[in-house]
Amino acid sequence: MKKTPFYIEVLYIIWALILIVANGITFSSTTTDFCRYVEEKQEATRLSALAMEKIKERKAELGIPMATKDILQMGLLGERYTGITTTLGVLEAKRTSLNPNFAAVIIDMFKEADIQKGDEVGVVFSGSFPGLNISVLCAIEVFELKPCIMISIGASSYGANHPEFTFLEMFDYLVQEKILSHPVNYISLGGNNDLGDEFDEDLREKIIGRIKQNPATFIFESDFETNIKKRMAYFEQAVPDMKLFINVGGNLVAMGREEAAFISDNGLIKPGYFSNQFGKNIKNEGLIDRYLSKKIPVIHMLNIKGLAYEYHLPYDPNTPFELGVGDVYMEKKYNLTVPIVTLCLSGFLLAFIYFYKRYEQ
Repeated sequence: MKKTPFYIEVLYIIWALILIVANGITFSSTTTDFCRYVEEKQEATRLSALAMEKIKERKAELGIPMATKDILQMGLLGERYTGITTTLGVLEAKRTSLNPNFAAVIIDMFKEADIQKGDEVGVVFSGSFPGLNISVLCAIEVFELKPCIMISIGASSYGANHPEFTFLEMFDYLVQEKILSHPVNYISLGGNNDLGDEFDEDLREKIIGRIKQNPATFIFESDFETNIKKRMAYFEQAVPDMKLFINVGGNLVAMGREEAAFISDNGLIKPGYFSNQFGKNIKNEGLIDRYLSKKIPVIHMLNIKGLAYEYHLPYDPNTPFELGVGDVYMEKKYNLTVPIVTLCLSGFLLAFIYFYKRYEQ
């Protein structure tokens, strides 16, 4: 076996050095600048902040006191427990979800899902994350999407759980003040069986009375499968060309029941997600899994800590949110000249070595 000539070994060394130097130059010349969609992101964030301030002012007008744990005085945090509280919530996550910059996160997800202005979307909100709900609605406004919106009244701890000022009242007020242009289309009680079974009975009846006075359609269905089919039919009627399904919170009809309610993914979930990977009973699946099976992407916002870390937003800060700045508004730009030159040079060296070895044989 012939020994590799010395100059070929030198070429290998030079090639390795070129790759190392090129890699260093590429990363050292990387710059950070505003992303292409920064205007939409900042506009959605400003609108979300305005909407939240309006809700804060409205609660003050109604004589509803600031929640004891609302350290940033945002005005949207609820109490630990009221007569319409459904489940326990994580206080730190609830405070984090009041960050208006989540509107920019939603715009980012729209772009990643290839959503275009004017597209039709289906939306389901619980009352657990009113600030996050508002951020989604403001992103929808800025992106000029056509939504069909379903909300449920029940809320976990520290959500929109004031019995006289639920997320329904917040939503209607923002439409009345022309902050939002799309009204709620469908309302349910939420909670156990989507019927508010755990609500205080007197509060439940009062809320049902208020819902019936609202122009939106009241969904009151005890059978889970019938409930799901009704909702999908409503969506099909209102947004027949649905391009995206959005869920905020742990609503039964969105998440599913029993073992099907375990959804490991968070944020934007693309249709490649295999919804039945845990041996779920299809009849227990909620709207998230059913739309994924129809090849419709889903935005699922429940694990707030995970979302905050992914998009580099502060988790439960003790200082006011800084609006319109941060990693979600930025993107890295790489100088591609060096990698392209390196690739061409590498190709030349590889070709030289290949033909040399063939000639030697």
